[in-house]
Amino acid sequence: MFVGREKEISVIKEVLDSKTPGIIVIYGRRRIGKSELIQQCVKGIPSLNFEGAEGQSQKKQIKNFQDQFDFQIGTSFRKQSPSSWKEVLLDLVKELQKNPKLVIIDEFQWMANYRSELVSELKIIWDQYLNKLAGVSLILCGSIVSFMITKVLKSKALYGRVNCTIHLKSFTLQETKLMFPGRGYHEILDAQCLTSGVPLYLKHVSEADSVKLSLNTLVFQPSGTWVSEYQKIFVSHFGKNALYRQIVETLSKYSYGLFRTQLLEKLGEKPGGRFSDLLFDLEKAGFITSYTPLNKPVNSKLKKYMITDGFLSFYLNFIKPNLKNIQEEISENLFQNTIQSNAFVSWLGISFEKVCICHAKKIAYLLGFSGIEYSAGSYFKRYKKGEEGIQIDLVYQRKDNVITLCELKYSQNPIGLSVVKDVGKKEEILRQNFPGKTIQKVLITLSAPTNELIGSGYFWKIIRAKELL
Repeated sequence: MFVGREKEISVIKEVLDSKTPGIIVIYGRRRIGKSELIQQCVKGIPSLNFEGAEGQSQKKQIKNFQDQFDFQIGTSFRKQSPSSWKEVLLDLVKELQKNPKLVIIDEFQWMANYRSELVSELKIIWDQYLNKLAGVSLILCGSIVSFMITKVLKSKALYGRVNCTIHLKSFTLQETKLMFPGRGYHEILDAQCLTSGVPLYLKHVSEADSVKLSLNTLVFQPSGTWVSEYQKIFVSHFGKNALYRQIVETLSKYSYGLFRTQLLEKLGEKPGGRFSDLLFDLEKAGFITSYTPLNKPVNSKLKKYMITDGFLSFYLNFIKPNLKNIQEEISENLFQNTIQSNAFVSWLGISFEKVCICHAKKIAYLLGFSGIEYSAGSYFKRYKKGEEGIQIDLVYQRKDNVITLCELKYSQNPIGLSVVKDVGKKEEILRQNFPGKTIQKVLITLSAPTNELIGSGYFWKIIRAKELL
C-alpha cells in the first residue's frame, strides 16, 4: 500500500506536466521508497528506464545501459558495443528526437562508478540536445546520498540545470500511522522505534499480527528478512571499506553517542579529512547523526555522534550478538528472551527519545510556541577526559527568552513524583548556563502521569506520546 509522499508526488508531477524539459534529482537511503515514488509519478507517461548495476566497471555499466536501451526500443543503433558514455548517450538522443520520452536513471551512483565523468557527459548532452526537445525530462535517482549531493547537485556540470530536487526521508509518526490502520499507538510507536520510519521495514513489520511478533519471523529465524539486511545495505552503500562498519559498531555500544575525539581514540584512527568524509557519508545515509550542544555554533568542535537509524541499532544490539544461534537455530527461546529482557526495554526507551527528537517540530506545535523562532536540540557538556559529562536530550531555546526543557519517558508504568529529582538536576544545569532565562519544564511520556504528579504542578505541560501521532 502506497501511503504518504503526496507533497513529493505533487512537486514531481508539476515538472513532468510542464512542456518545458526538466531535470529531477531524487535521492535518499536504500529502502526509503524512491523507486515506488517514481512509479506513482510516471504512470501513463512514456519513458525509458535504466538502472545502474552494483559493483560493475565503467565498461560493463555502459554495456548494461546499451542492453537496457536496445531491449526497450526493440532494436539497436550499432553493431558493436559503445566504448564511451558519449557514444551511448548520443544514441539515446537520436531515439528521443524521433520519440520524445521521459528518461529515468535509477541507482545513478552505480552507473557513474561514483565518478564525475557520466555527470559531465550528461551535462553536454542536456545542453546541446535534450533541453531543446519538448516532452523530454530526465530523472536521476540515487541511494548514496553523499554522491548525489557532492557529485550531482553540487557539481559545476549540472549547476542551475536541476528543476526539482527531492531528498526522500523516513516517514514521520503521522505517516507511519497510515501503514498501521486499526493498531494502537503503543504498536505504532514501537514500529517507529524499530525502523526509524523506513517504509520497507515498516511494511515488513505491518504484515505480522503484532509489531513484536514480527521480530520472530524477521529476525529470529535463519531465513528472516532482517538477518542478512545489515550486510546488504552496507555493501550497497559503502562497498568493502571496513572502517564504516567499525564506526557504527563502535557507536552502537554507547547509547548516547561519543565525542569525535572519543570515537577516534577507540578506533585508533587519526583526525583528518579521510575520517571526516566517512562520518559525512554515514550521516548523509541517515545511519548516524552528529549533534552540537544547543548553545554552541553548528561548526563547534564539541560534537557528538550517535546511531539514529532504528534498524541499524536494533541489529547491532540484538541480531549481531546472536547471529550464530539464529543461523544454526540453537536457541528456541531467543525471541521470547529478547523481547522480555531489560536490555530490550531499555533500548526501546532510548529509541523513543530519538523518535521524540526527530519530531521536535510537532512537539513545538503541541506546546503552542511553533509561531516563535526557536532552535531545538540536545544540551551536553564534557568535562575531563574519560568522564561522561551531562546530557539533556531535547531542549528548545526560544526567542521569547524561554528555555523549554523536555523530559522524555518511555515506561509502561505510570510516571510519578520520582521524575522530579532527575529533572531538577537538569533544570539547575540550564539555569547556570542560560542565566536570566525562564526555564519551562515539559514531560513527554508513553504512560499516564500519576495524580500526584499532575497535582504537584511541577511540569508546565505534560504530553502523552499518542499525541505525536
